[in-house]
Amino acid sequence: MKINVFMIPPREIARLKAKLVSAGMTVIKRVEQDDWHGEFYYSTKPDPVDVPWAESFQSYFKDLGTPKNTSYFATFLFVRADMCFALSYGKSHFYLRPYCDYDFGIELAKRIADELDIKQTASKRFQGKKKKDIRSYTPNTRLDVESGESVDYIQAAVIDTQQSTYGKSGKFGTSALLSLDISASEIGSFLTKLAAEIARPARFKLPRTTVVTEDSEIEVLDRLLVNELTSPVGTTDFTHNSYDLYGIDFVFSNDGSFQLRCPGYATVALDDLSIKDLKDYIASNCLQAHDVLRIMVVHEQEGRPKFTQGIKEALDFIADTERVVLTNGRWMRFNQDYLEFLDDYLESIRIEETEPAFRQISVTEPVFNQSDEIREAGYETADRDFSVFKTRSSTPIEAWDLKNGNCVYAVKFGTAQKLGYVCDQATAVLELLRNKAGVNQIPDFDRYCLWLGYRSKDDLGNITRSGSIILKQKIETWARKARELGVEPVLKISRKVKPGFDS
Repeated sequence: MKINVFMIPPREIARLKAKLVSAGMTVIKRVEQDDWHGEFYYSTKPDPVDVPWAESFQSYFKDLGTPKNTSYFATFLFVRADMCFALSYGKSHFYLRPYCDYDFGIELAKRIADELDIKQTASKRFQGKKKKDIRSYTPNTRLDVESGESVDYIQAAVIDTQQSTYGKSGKFGTSALLSLDISASEIGSFLTKLAAEIARPARFKLPRTTVVTEDSEIEVLDRLLVNELTSPVGTTDFTHNSYDLYGIDFVFSNDGSFQLRCPGYATVALDDLSIKDLKDYIASNCLQAHDVLRIMVVHEQEGRPKFTQGIKEALDFIADTERVVLTNGRWMRFNQDYLEFLDDYLESIRIEETEPAFRQISVTEPVFNQSDEIREAGYETADRDFSVFKTRSSTPIEAWDLKNGNCVYAVKFGTAQKLGYVCDQATAVLELLRNKAGVNQIPDFDRYCLWLGYRSKDDLGNITRSGSIILKQKIETWARKARELGVEPVLKISRKVKPGFDS
């Protein structure tokens, strides 16, 4: 028997039951197994789904009637005093996910999966071009997670000592899919073993994001999201631009059409959906702040039932100062494993010692780059010299600001947000070098240094002490790309202070 099991927090049980009933499901069987009370919810009369391609050939069907598909689905809900598990069949995972414990599947993997025999992983990154990534491996491949990645899904062998209970392999995401040698009457005893397993210590670390549960914190984060969606710029993106994960099922929903709707406002139909479309919808309808998070996104795809997401569930967004990310409709905090993996990688980047005269800087970047002190220290100025990086494009490119021997320096002063810009620029330069697209002359250098004038109350000393996770992610992305090209990434840190200020 295959079991796709979700863990449901007790506080969500009543809401989940109401959702299952509203989706047309009825309890057709109740069982008592090993201290568990089970209810089998079944879609007795699922709504027929239109077959989009049939509309083009409607006349061909004559008296047969327009074709429609029917898809039955079910949920087996097991509850005891302190826990709840839900088994998903058919499309019911769409209804379970908003109410589940998002950490359950991965937490189970950390206890029963064999990290020496990984078959597939899915992870997300938060900077750079590659946002989400699905990787498949040959048998007996060790788990290898890069810094900056948050792992959402693992398919792996089960460790030998647990195969009699959990089967030979499993898929672990927000849920866990396992192949078990049990009957329907033995599900309760299996769930008792599962509950005990999830309470044991993890066997290995896995960088990922974990759910924020405090209502007061969620309210603050929701306000940050509304401010983001009502401002002209930002870093939000729709999840459908890559893939979404429902339990252990990948849903690629960038094809098809969309609708944006909000109670009390007009509905708009779109062949494609972008953040600009969303912001235009908010602005053109003059939505009030308290209505923005009531927006719904309707997805329509050929051959699939139409489904609707709340706007929070449809977006990815990082709240940098809070070290959290919005994904799958939940606010998620980067776990300690993620932060340690990221800091460990940053620690591997060479730090160039800062000259005493430059440890504290009060002037602007152009003044600094053109100063006598810089020239006397042996640096060549390339600031605003767009001929250093020659391309066939008519768009000028400022590749870096200074050069000293075989090292080039991209210089930026200011807050963490401003320092992030120089990381983006340096990463873009490396991408041009990698593609060699339009590059007529590749300058001679083997080290690339980000010289960061960090604005802070105290000396930063090391970039790992920065409170900005976005800046750390951007530096990691740049450094990894530099190393791929055989260029050594280097960091150099000064403290930026206001003119005339000395401490």
